[in-house]
Amino acid sequence: MDRDSQTPAVTGEPVAAEAVSMLVEGTVVTMDPDRRVITDGAVAVAGDRIAAVGDAAELRARPPDARRIGGARRYVIPGLIDCHNHIAQALCRESTVEDFPNIYRIYIPAEDIQSTDDVRVSARVAFAQLLRAGVTTMTETTCTVAHEEPIAETVMETGIRCALARGMWDRESRLAGNYEQITERSWYRDDPAALADDLAYTEEFFKKWFDRGEGRLRPWVHNLGVPSCSDERYLATDELVRQWGTGIMTHINRDREEIELSVSLFGHRPLEHLASIGALTERLVAIHAMLTTDREIDLMAAASAKLAHAPVVCTDIMSAVTRVPLMRARGITVGLGCDTIINDVLKLMRIAHIMHNQAAMPLFDPYGFSCNDAFEMGTIDAARLLMWDDEIGSLEEGKAADICVIDANNVRLTPSTDPVATLVRYGVGTDAESTIVAGRLVMHEGRLLTIDEEELLDEAEALGARMIAEMAPRRYVQLGTNVDYL
Repeated sequence: MDRDSQTPAVTGEPVAAEAVSMLVEGTVVTMDPDRRVITDGAVAVAGDRIAAVGDAAELRARPPDARRIGGARRYVIPGLIDCHNHIAQALCRESTVEDFPNIYRIYIPAEDIQSTDDVRVSARVAFAQLLRAGVTTMTETTCTVAHEEPIAETVMETGIRCALARGMWDRESRLAGNYEQITERSWYRDDPAALADDLAYTEEFFKKWFDRGEGRLRPWVHNLGVPSCSDERYLATDELVRQWGTGIMTHINRDREEIELSVSLFGHRPLEHLASIGALTERLVAIHAMLTTDREIDLMAAASAKLAHAPVVCTDIMSAVTRVPLMRARGITVGLGCDTIINDVLKLMRIAHIMHNQAAMPLFDPYGFSCNDAFEMGTIDAARLLMWDDEIGSLEEGKAADICVIDANNVRLTPSTDPVATLVRYGVGTDAESTIVAGRLVMHEGRLLTIDEEELLDEAEALGARMIAEMAPRRYVQLGTNVDYL
């Protein structure tokens, strides 16, 4: 089934003035092909679409009864986009602080202990954080089949937009480390029956949620990585996503052990291996790719593969800093990902800006990674990564009405002659005043409209305390002794 038959067409046709229900006013940062910034501008919303973008005075005259939000000292920007997250890990972030390696020792077990009710709490917490920060689209890469349905249902309840990547592994593998190689060798074993079962389930999941998602939820495939997924799985899922018009997300080149295993088993590094079997394509999104060589960057660029970059994770798991400026220079599309650690894309933009400019300092290159680069990675380039840029990522007539209003009525964000630079260098998620998804106001004047936050805080505290207690014995370094987690 083709994606185009599942989602509304973007015609660019003007919408009748009487259909406009909302005017969003302020300095409009469009992120359109001309990168227009309209100082006294407005975005007219009709239904779930952007009806017009232009001068505020002119647009006010068309629908005099439309609801007006924003106004003076407000920035109106495209809804921000998070290209990588794990919703069921939203409440275990403190369990991993300065204690690594932690992915398979803490993050995955923290998912395993959650019931479906627990994961709904985790999802509402993460979505509340994101919506409060002006994030209108997020990307979920589940690691637990039982969590997929409750996460999808919570997406629909809370009003956020989501690319939901699902899929389980069909490969068992083991790396023989340096001290084991006297007596052992690395090995892997694939499970064709598990692959067949999961592909059948994935097909049904796609059919269900392309329909029930109402254009806000698009199913993707999650292939956990080369150590966990067979060559046959990568190729079969590539064929599947081509039929549906979405793509594959895969964790790759994240740590030394993964690369050692791939080299020992296949004679190639992970991205080289995917290229050798024909699985490195324009529909593949590499997650993290911190330890990526020049050769692999060339392979990604040639295949038009993309990168989901989570800058905080570079330091959180002590791996390496992804070579984002070089990848972008080679034409690779890069989007920013929160990865649950900081669900705030404005903060990520600043972290990425500082991190990658530090790498450019020895070359004395002040333009190696600009504020505009960072802002694109959280808006239009993120939309391209998700193959959703026909709908989101910029404020243009006919696109989905996904909009964030930033309150700049403070001396930190005003005055400003360059709104993009101001937002990247000084903005934070709590500056978001209103968040609109598909024409629906889901957060306004600092209040969530689709989530009972007071009730959620009680649930989150209880679940968070239980998860920290259960994960505490798994840590190498115990959390602060002044707090009783048990």
